[in-house]
Amino acid sequence: MINLIIDEIQVNIPEGTTILDTALQAGIYIPHICSHPDLPPVNTMEPADVIFRGQTRLNNSGTETAYEGCQLCTVEIEGREGFHRSCNTTVTAGMVVHTNTPEILEFRRDRLMFIMANHPHACLTCAQKEGCARFPCSTNVPEDERCCSQFGNCELQSIAEYIGIKPETPRYVFSNLPVVKDEFLFERNYNLCIGCLRCVRMCREIRKIDALGFVFREITLDLESARLVGREERVRVERPARD
Repeated sequence: MINLIIDEIQVNIPEGTTILDTALQAGIYIPHICSHPDLPPVNTMEPADVIFRGQTRLNNSGTETAYEGCQLCTVEIEGREGFHRSCNTTVTAGMVVHTNTPEILEFRRDRLMFIMANHPHACLTCAQKEGCARFPCSTNVPEDERCCSQFGNCELQSIAEYIGIKPETPRYVFSNLPVVKDEFLFERNYNLCIGCLRCVRMCREIRKIDALGFVFREITLDLESARLVGREERVRVERPARD
């Protein structure tokens, strides 16, 4: 067991635990979307060279790019320069961590802005969202640009409300991506995908099947699900360019 300090709270935790897990066990909330208790920490993930969406070939254009998570869980560590992802940084004895400095809060809002720009979010910024059932819309926002059917019971919504959506967040533009409901494994609405790669990591790292993959394409991250029921289905989700 080692001792460290997170937000002026002394914590005793087994060596090798991540900062994120340490904070959560100590009752200190750090927002996160790509991290999941059933999945190993994200260090980096290498994209595939090519995927297909139907008959469309999508080549990986980010040859020097690796997936590095949502970065919403970023923290500052005394004695170390820059920001650090708490989901894959392990604790050390005497470490002093800050999770809510003004710089960290602003960085998280910037990262969230990139995520929300590619996910319907009009309901989350509406002044009349409390008690709203989404139908009809009092401000006449197109249905596809509102929030999804999980509004009111959504993990991303809770994180967005905690971090705060910046007023300059771009309006979501509906891309009319496929909605697959006839597969026996799970339903997929690609218009709601935020590129957290939980599905890819579960398939690759837990199930050891590696049937899901992704590529970078300019400022986008493209995902694919390969050969479900003898077919190939493709997924596309927008991803912001690196800072």
